[in-house]
Amino acid sequence: MKIDNYPNVHLFYDSLRFQFPYFSSIIQNQIDRFGEDWLILFEDELNIFFSLDRKRIDQAVRGYGKFALDSMKLQVKFQKTQEYENKTYNEAASEVYQNKEYMFDLYLPGILLSHYLWKHHFLQHIFFLEKFLPLVGKGNEKIFYDIGVGTGFYSKEMLNRTNVQGKGFDMSPHSLAHTLMLLRAHSTSDRYQANLRDIIKDPVMPAADYLINIEVLEHLEDPQIFLNSLSNMLKPGGYGLISAAINAPNADHIYLYRNSDEVAIQVVKAGFEIIDFTVDAAYNPRLETDLVPTNVAFIVTKK
Repeated sequence: MKIDNYPNVHLFYDSLRFQFPYFSSIIQNQIDRFGEDWLILFEDELNIFFSLDRKRIDQAVRGYGKFALDSMKLQVKFQKTQEYENKTYNEAASEVYQNKEYMFDLYLPGILLSHYLWKHHFLQHIFFLEKFLPLVGKGNEKIFYDIGVGTGFYSKEMLNRTNVQGKGFDMSPHSLAHTLMLLRAHSTSDRYQANLRDIIKDPVMPAADYLINIEVLEHLEDPQIFLNSLSNMLKPGGYGLISAAINAPNADHIYLYRNSDEVAIQVVKAGFEIIDFTVDAAYNPRLETDLVPTNVAFIVTKK
């Protein structure tokens, strides 16, 4: 399938091939896996946020390439040690979340593009579209919370595909700034509030109809305490999407989940009921001993 009919994807591919030729095959790999549906989604994302702006696309590719290279190096080390680097949340926050240059030059573009370029991240996106969104009711009196907004990707998806109101919470002012920038590009920021807030020290009330929590748990020293607070943010009968990264070292990953069951136990202990889930690996292991980065995502409710 040719990408000539998708000008933003074509421009992105040219930039990737020039800056990081090692990664250039990822475009065709995703097309082979997911077909034209993937191309349409990726083209739409790039068109709205970058609009054929070569300079901005080059910057995003540069950030993504550095982010992906760092992840690969850490994965090689992790395969040998089978442990994450020992650091506290405050150390990770100083190194990553509060570092504007790191966030905007590497981390945020890397994460945003990974939603399309990494197989397991795109599968999680599809799970959200096909399994979670049908549970979201109509009516602008409904509200969702996105806790740990990251790039704002899932807040953007909720606002684009439903008419509910949203509130995002994060400890990084740079994540919140990027989220608002993304939502403005999609003309949905008028239905959203961004909040710099620690939900454990400063609980959020009232509870929401829906909540989203994407790959936050592994960033924490004690995710159970966080999940307990998160549970209070969802109304009985409401629905949430909670995901975590397994065996996936990163500069800010602290808590090591070795399998999806470990995450599920904590989610249920916090008072959630799991009604559906997906477990998606980044790639097929070459050896039985390979530790492969994996996502688990749970659709949850509360009685």
